[in-house]
Amino acid sequence: MVSKDSLLKVKEEVETFVGQEILIKANIGRNKCICRKGVIDSTYPNLFVFKENETSNKLSYSYTDLVTNNLQLSSIDGQALTNYDFSTPKYTRL
Repeated sequence: MVSKDSLLKVKEEVETFVGQEILIKANIGRNKCICRKGVIDSTYPNLFVFKENETSNKLSYSYTDLVTNNLQLSSIDGQALTNYDFSTPKYTRL
């Protein structure tokens, strides 16, 4: 389970990308993905707004989409900006 502090860390990291041109790759289910180019328009406590360049549509995504890897942010060059792995268990069996 992801802690509240971890989501706060993700939110702060996304805030650094506001106004920058980025690529978003979103998993929409059944092995289908969409890739869009645009900028992060604004951030809110539970979600952030992404504005597409081509159509000027605004899409909102939650920070949990990034943590669960349903959404990936990358630069125009293709370099991944976000890569979260909170899957490490707190307890191990002996």
